[in-house]
Amino acid sequence: MIYRKEYTIHTYETDALGLAKTVTLLNYLQDAAGDHAGRLGWSVLDLVKRNMTWVLSRYHILVHRYPGMGERLEVTTWPSGKTGYFATRDFEVSDANGGPVVSATSSWMILGLERKQPLKIDDIIDTPYAIDKRALDDPFGSLPVPASRDAELRFRVEAGHIDWNRHVNNAVYVQWALEAVPPEVLRGGRAVELEVSYRAEAFYGDEVVSAAQRLPDEAPGPRFLHQILNAATGTELTRLRTRWG
Repeated sequence: MIYRKEYTIHTYETDALGLAKTVTLLNYLQDAAGDHAGRLGWSVLDLVKRNMTWVLSRYHILVHRYPGMGERLEVTTWPSGKTGYFATRDFEVSDANGGPVVSATSSWMILGLERKQPLKIDDIIDTPYAIDKRALDDPFGSLPVPASRDAELRFRVEAGHIDWNRHVNNAVYVQWALEAVPPEVLRGGRAVELEVSYRAEAFYGDEVVSAAQRLPDEAPGPRFLHQILNAATGTELTRLRTRWG
């Protein structure tokens, strides 16, 4: 029930200092999760045949260190639970020496494609599915809404942002959120902890607003609340909290 997959960090997956981008690490998690779900018979392709699909609801990611270009990583992932409308999946990423790189937990829903309504997980997956182990212990309580907007950027949804489900891929929202952090923080550090709540979809051609509020207590590093909204309707798309180091 535990799945492992190896990755090598390519030049195009790194930043100006040759370290893996945050989005690169998110893409590895998503790729490994998809591969494992397929081996279990519950991939997106498997569900689409039944007029359903997986959608990501929550993420909590702790980055122990950002690995560099050419490093080999191993992503370990497993289903960690299911109840009601949600199934959790956890991750551990290690380097070639077994050192910790990322710990993460996530929560997913199965949507019926016809009505775009969540379906009870036990009604779909009625076989033993999970391992009682969490990489991060997070009950996924509600994240706070920014009380102010210290920074605000606008983005247009491009064709390259769209994934198999024909909406913006989950990693893109995180990139939009990080871009709203002040340049001095972006130049001097990286996001070492990210909590993400996905709340609504964005589609090709939409314009979105990425807003960020810097929190006053900065120990052990700068912290921000983020909110991504549909610019035309005001619909909340994503809510995040990040810590930088």
